[in-house]
Amino acid sequence: MSKRTAIIDIGSNSARMAIFEKSSRFAFHLINETKGRVRIGEGAYNFGGVLQEPALKRAFNTLEEFNAILKSYACTKVICIATSALRDAPNASVLLNKIRNELNINIKIIDGKTEAYYGAVGALNYLKEIQEAVTIDIGGGSTELAKIENGKIVDTISLNIGTVRLKELFFDKKKSIEHVYAFISEIIETIPEHFTCKTMIGIGGTLRSLSKIIMEKMDYPLTTVHGFEYTLSEHMALIHNIVNADVLNLKTLGVRKDRYDTMREGCAIFEAIAQKFKATSIITSGAGIREGAYLCDLLRSHHHKFPSNFKLSLKSLKDRFSFTEKSNLSMKRLAGELFETLTPLHGISSSYTYELGMACELYNIGINLGFYQNQLHSFYFVLNNLNYGFSHQQKILIAMLIKYQTNKLPTEEDMLTYKTLLPDLRTLHWLSFLLSLTKTLCNDLSQGKISLSYQNHTLTIETEKKLFLAREQIKQLLKPASFAIIIK
Repeated sequence: MSKRTAIIDIGSNSARMAIFEKSSRFAFHLINETKGRVRIGEGAYNFGGVLQEPALKRAFNTLEEFNAILKSYACTKVICIATSALRDAPNASVLLNKIRNELNINIKIIDGKTEAYYGAVGALNYLKEIQEAVTIDIGGGSTELAKIENGKIVDTISLNIGTVRLKELFFDKKKSIEHVYAFISEIIETIPEHFTCKTMIGIGGTLRSLSKIIMEKMDYPLTTVHGFEYTLSEHMALIHNIVNADVLNLKTLGVRKDRYDTMREGCAIFEAIAQKFKATSIITSGAGIREGAYLCDLLRSHHHKFPSNFKLSLKSLKDRFSFTEKSNLSMKRLAGELFETLTPLHGISSSYTYELGMACELYNIGINLGFYQNQLHSFYFVLNNLNYGFSHQQKILIAMLIKYQTNKLPTEEDMLTYKTLLPDLRTLHWLSFLLSLTKTLCNDLSQGKISLSYQNHTLTIETEKKLFLAREQIKQLLKPASFAIIIK
């Protein structure tokens, strides 16, 4: 697998390029993302799918600049795929030949089922563990669905309804919304019954934009759209209002200007399919066809799925920024033992040992940016980069524990911004204290053996190490409850 790989996706509305850099066998990170609104399908749906000259020119100019960028990044592998617009176009070979001859890029036109599969592979590997769901990717010319059962992709389907297609056939011609719904309904009736599912995973620009609108209206504490979840019934009225709004009123509903030409169409498709499935919850995926295409190449000998318990963001951060990995893993084990030993005192659910362990693995990655206030650097690293394989609640808890790994405990005021995603203050106090105590006991990075016991309101720590520095530092720690700590 190449060190740096460029994935180009030519859709009906946009062409996008993502450049990924590997950091270890399965870990990688995004180093460039470029988008061009080529609208290659513009005008085609009124002429039997034939691509029009202005659109062909925009597509070539965009790929020409993509080519310059990927060469600047020294990409050694380029995977270029095209979807609905080129799939439907009788004259697609005109663009394919010109791109191949003049830019030395080979474009592979993929069918709808492959497109749906790529999107589902990206979502499954990037999101928290998903057992049952159906992915929905609304594009310019088509909409793809993939059914997930027991954590595996079991079926895919592609529907000939997309935002650009609806825009040109209905919205541009001022046809009634009833005509739009009738057209969509006829097509979605072909969806097999086994695709019906209460949980949907939203992929693609329309559904990510919709999630951003909802997040803003909720005053959601994070800006990361990947992993954002919402209850559909609470926001169906908004979706319906967007579909029925005229262009001038879209702004008042929170729609960005660059989405005016496709948002109503995309929401109409989403609304109809969600109602057909009687869906109740939506999970937003920031990963889609480009990430799926990359993963199908990277994981081709592993059934297109990361190994069990592999977390992409965690491994990628550690590859690039962790310089005491063995010591951090030793800390993780000790933190778990401290948690268990003090369970009679704190009474917190053992499920929180996971986030506590992750905080131990990542607590000092910010030192690479600068030693002073490094816990704040680590906090921001985690808050903005621990996205894949973690829920928003997990990410913000890990980040907060790292931020308060010092000799102070977080206050209600400190929690205020992220309160809706965090556990109660008492739980946060205990987890923060346990991280601070663990870090203090492992201060010399020697990974020596430590035995723990708790009785009569006393935590006894037995070790062969002198722990001279730790004895003094422990006195400075603020404890969330009254108990003694003795080192033998």
